[in-house]
Amino acid sequence: MDRTESLIDQFRAQPPESDRRREIVAGIGGVLADRPDHPAALAFLASVTEDTEEYELARVEAATALRRWPPTDGTHRQRAARALLAVMRGPDEDLVRQYAAMALGPYAEEPEVHDAMAAAVLTDEDQLVRDNALAALSHAGPSEGRAEVLHRLAGDRTLGREAARILTAWGAEPAL
Repeated sequence: MDRTESLIDQFRAQPPESDRRREIVAGIGGVLADRPDHPAALAFLASVTEDTEEYELARVEAATALRRWPPTDGTHRQRAARALLAVMRGPDEDLVRQYAAMALGPYAEEPEVHDAMAAAVLTDEDQLVRDNALAALSHAGPSEGRAEVLHRLAGDRTLGREAARILTAWGAEPAL
């Protein structure tokens, strides 16, 4: 049994609301620093991220790991993106949605992810989800579609200045 499998077994042995679950998820996320496409670690992190019955802070750690160490393999990337999208579209707690929104940046080339980031930054009711989606959009870097979202956001009272700042940093003129 390798270290990742041992950590997954330890995770499952913990009581549902144990903070040790969060710590173990962080440890499994750290596996990706050395092996970005570790299949067991990625499958586990994706499943924890999207499991609405799971301990909230463990889900936050899983989403954070998927943001910090996005898979390089296309199949694994799609699985991670689907997990984050499930959180964004689901009836989740705001804290988990905020971290999922922040984690979307590395997956922005997927059309569904772009659409979810755009919807979150433009219309989400939770201001922190909007803020984190904007940070993910910025992190994803310039593209025609992301610039279009920022231009639409430029008139927003809350996020307009930041949208204009990002556009300027990308070498684009903000809409006046």
